[in-house]
Amino acid sequence: MTGRKRDYKAEYARRIARGQSRGLSRSQARGHPKPSEATARKQPAAPVYNRQLEDGLREIQRGKTLTAAAREVRVAPERLRRYLVGSGIAEKQGRFWAIGPDTRRREMLLFSDGGAIAVTVNPAQAELIGRYMAAVHRFLESNDPVFITPFAGESVTDITGRSHPFETDPNELYRLAETGSSTFEDVYRIVV
Repeated sequence: MTGRKRDYKAEYARRIARGQSRGLSRSQARGHPKPSEATARKQPAAPVYNRQLEDGLREIQRGKTLTAAAREVRVAPERLRRYLVGSGIAEKQGRFWAIGPDTRRREMLLFSDGGAIAVTVNPAQAELIGRYMAAVHRFLESNDPVFITPFAGESVTDITGRSHPFETDPNELYRLAETGSSTFEDVYRIVV
């Protein structure tokens, strides 16, 4: 039993006509918009955090071209380009991509007031939390309180302005490590 033979030329013409009747350009109607054009499909306002595309961003920061970085992380160059532009981290300057400072918010795990909480912070506070959690990890491995004493009395402020003091009580840190509710990697994400 043979199926009906498809007329690809007519299908393509109908797709272009349908797109142009919706006010799309020819490239948008084809499904491959130019970098300055929006896609025909409805997309979220900001790109969703994607670890694979973040790896592509790091490859560009190391000096690779966008195409080489996309090939390294196994995504289409168009997809990586849209992620860079949509997240506001990079912009094209001439033939090269200029990577600016990363001002996106982060959601991170923090030990505070006898509990493990997830807080959303700006990049400067995220760096402080990262240093604190690394010190806690070193403390738990070595049982040497010298790693956590610099954080006694210190705190971080989340994006709502609420302050969260660092947990520096050794017994509480041991208890929190034993509960194993979430790991740092499970909670950390960039909020776009």
